[in-house]
Amino acid sequence: MSIATDRKARYLEAANRAQSWMVSHQQPDGGFGAVETMSHYMAVPGSLLYAGHARAAAKLVPFMKERFIRPDGSFDMPEYQAGRASALFEYCYAPSWVVFGAHLNLAFDVSLPCMPHILAFQDPVTGGMFGSPEDNERGKGIISTPVSCIAGQAALTTGYVAEAKRMGDHVIDNVIANNPDLNKALFPAWDTERGLRTDEEMPNFPNMPRVILRDQPAQHHYLTGMIIAYMSDLYRSTNERKYLDAALAVYEFAAGSTGVYENTLSHKFAWGCAWLYRITGNAKHLESACRVCDYLIDTQEADGTFVHWGLVKTSTEWPYSPRLNTTAQFSLWINRTANLL
Repeated sequence: MSIATDRKARYLEAANRAQSWMVSHQQPDGGFGAVETMSHYMAVPGSLLYAGHARAAAKLVPFMKERFIRPDGSFDMPEYQAGRASALFEYCYAPSWVVFGAHLNLAFDVSLPCMPHILAFQDPVTGGMFGSPEDNERGKGIISTPVSCIAGQAALTTGYVAEAKRMGDHVIDNVIANNPDLNKALFPAWDTERGLRTDEEMPNFPNMPRVILRDQPAQHHYLTGMIIAYMSDLYRSTNERKYLDAALAVYEFAAGSTGVYENTLSHKFAWGCAWLYRITGNAKHLESACRVCDYLIDTQEADGTFVHWGLVKTSTEWPYSPRLNTTAQFSLWINRTANLL
């Protein structure tokens, strides 16, 4: 058996174990029981569909619509009402995932009414996405790179190509172009009043760290993976070389970083590298995706679930609700990589 064939079999077995655990917890109403936030549900519909559980995904989306979406298409997130930082500072992150997953599941009654509410957070000047409702209301403040990437994915998927391109152009022209030295660090935060934030006063957000250091372990390379994946999809959609060049630049930064293949914080790097490989056919891009997946599988729990070890020290610190989210995401990246082998 070749290395690629052996890897593919191992990946599919791990992903199937994870998905089986997920499906076993689905309730008759389509939900998954004691899930605390919409953020913990956000990736589940797309993950289930991609793994071949279309019926389970089709049952979940109406449940999420009933629980989290108002009649006008705006979102009612329990985490935002509770004042959780991830919702307060990256308000459209989870909603963009929901739109993306709903549209893939052909739930147009969810994706199409909701997308305009997300686009209302797009800065008319930079093209990027404001992170918080307060900054959006003021029309100035922090433009969130992760929100710009996943909202861009949702926009691209639902046909808002011009808006999606502007989000990508912001990441290229404002964030990547203004980083002082990608041999050392990636600063992802753009401030409409101060430009690229490289200062130490810039806070860390749940999905956007102040900085990703190239020579330090345990860095948040899920964000570099998101950027690569989004730039790759923009290139496939538009054939504009600047998006591929941006994906390659971020890949070279991340792939040469310390410990990038040895932490669950890098899980979305597998997504980015796999999507980059679809474009380039370069074996090193696929190998990078595989190395992340190898690590994730080595950490898989006996019941098939995944713990975000980059955020906790013991598995008991990662309870059922966030475990559903990480299991959905990690198994999705593993599945996507397996299908390229």
